[in-house]
Amino acid sequence: MSMSVIKEPKSEQRELELVRITHFSDAVFAVSIVLLILDIKLPEIPDAVPVADYMTYLRPMTMQALVFLATFIFMVNFWRRHLQLFRLLHHQDNGLVSRNLFFLFFIITFPFAARAMVHIKPHFILPLFIYLCNLAGCLAAMFWMAYYAFQKKPSLTAPGHYTEKEIMYQRYKYNFLTMATGFTVISMVYFFFPDNVHYQYLSYWIIPALALFNYFRLKIKKRNTLRAVHIVDKQL
Repeated sequence: MSMSVIKEPKSEQRELELVRITHFSDAVFAVSIVLLILDIKLPEIPDAVPVADYMTYLRPMTMQALVFLATFIFMVNFWRRHLQLFRLLHHQDNGLVSRNLFFLFFIITFPFAARAMVHIKPHFILPLFIYLCNLAGCLAAMFWMAYYAFQKKPSLTAPGHYTEKEIMYQRYKYNFLTMATGFTVISMVYFFFPDNVHYQYLSYWIIPALALFNYFRLKIKKRNTLRAVHIVDKQL
């Protein structure tokens, strides 16, 4: 009785599968970005309305346009980071595929989160939490993929580029920690001070403050890493 043996995919086949993953991810990004613009429509303005009152009808569309612009910038930035990460990969496995799908889930839900932001009110901030949760999910998934590829399964990555891999991993980690910490602080402020509008507005600044702090922290780490590599090269 013969037993079938599952052969390990060849290197060329693994590279082709990696290309398929990248193309599928690009298609998800493209469709999700297109879906963002579909909800932005010019309002119906009656003929009798004077020009001075047009802003009353255009104000909701203005809010939609601002949310679209911010979400477009976020999604393009995530696509660019996704491209940078996959440019350093040489192979793929089921773990990487699963983490990539987890990341694409939050990309797909971005149009819904952006659409919900239009309904935000002073006493109904659930859309804001949905949007921040979506951002945190994307950053968590990017960090999860970077940790898996660069720390847990470095054999999936192309040889060399050690400095670039380390800096990229640290960047994704800092970005995730920034959003996770900011989201937690904002949630706690709304929970403990539900009627204090000043504290609530002030809590929004925690995310850009942490982002600025981690930006300079990463620059220092990058400079120290490059300096260490330069010293090693001189010694060799």
